[in-house]
Amino acid sequence: MQPVYPDLQGRAAIVTGASSGIGLGIARALLGQGMRVAVHYRGGREAAEAVCAEHPDRAFATHADLGTERGCVNLAREAIERLGGADVLVHAAGIWNAGAIEEMEAERLEEMFRVNVFSAFYLVRELAAALRASGHGSIVLIGSTAGQRGEQEHSHYAASKGALQSLAMSLAVELAPRIRTNVVSPGWIRTPMAEAALRTIGPLVASTLPNRRLGEIDDVVNAVLYLSSDASSHLLGENLSVSGGALLVVPRGQLQPR
Repeated sequence: MQPVYPDLQGRAAIVTGASSGIGLGIARALLGQGMRVAVHYRGGREAAEAVCAEHPDRAFATHADLGTERGCVNLAREAIERLGGADVLVHAAGIWNAGAIEEMEAERLEEMFRVNVFSAFYLVRELAAALRASGHGSIVLIGSTAGQRGEQEHSHYAASKGALQSLAMSLAVELAPRIRTNVVSPGWIRTPMAEAALRTIGPLVASTLPNRRLGEIDDVVNAVLYLSSDASSHLLGENLSVSGGALLVVPRGQLQPR
């Protein structure tokens, strides 16, 4: 069950990566709060359009390749024009794949940073003026616990999410007080992206967590709703780890499938 934040009613949000998993859950939840939402997708057009069809007067689906500067610029400009401004940016788009450091090709490393990190720079650059003009702008970047503790054989992914945390802390100071910037860092969450890995290590992961369960999409959604709302008006540069306490107890490098 999701809390209600009356201040979000009627405000405008851009949600990236909103055709699946966490991004889709966030888009649905913000629409449920009465917001107007630009629902971004790269693949998964049908899912993005389906959620918009439920709120045709307050949502539209928009395609963009956020691995390019032009894609980010076009998304930001379209969203501002069609929404009439911007109050919230939730940047959930990202990629995750495995790769040992000794086998890391330049193309894979560069793609990871273009999609997961450079896109955040470009989107914030293009949306900052509109977010500032709203008077209560909020940026929520979706990180990962991998960016806080590292992740064996995913060094490029962990490094990209660590970069998002540093970016958020910098922006929190640079853009304050009219724009707040924070991060939500999920641990292992039941999403389509994590499904294959969790089939192998899910029970082991759950057994190490203080609350003995894997995370659900709504766990992340609730954190994002809070940071989007004025209820979190005194939070800047924070990283909310939605991980069931994983950072407290899970040893590094112990949960890789073999």
